[in-house]
Amino acid sequence: MKVLIEAIVSFFVFIVDFIYGNRSYPRFYVLETIARVPYFSYLSVLHLYETLGYWRKADLLKVHFAETWNELHHLLIMESMGGVDA
Repeated sequence: MKVLIEAIVSFFVFIVDFIYGNRSYPRFYVLETIARVPYFSYLSVLHLYETLGYWRKADLLKVHFAETWNELHHLLIMESMGGVDA
């Protein structure tokens, strides 16, 4: 299974390298967009838990806020690379 996952990741790395080459900002933007998909899925589940009344689970909220902080810093990195002007 590990070999399959490594092959899939290598394939997508090759595709991203081929399409974006040395263009740092567009490459970073695409990778961030792909990386945010699982985060939004997790956020949707947190909203479901909140709707069902399970919102008081502190460990879930701590993870959510840590991920939010992480995403904030990714956006700050994008802005420092010229994302505001692009």
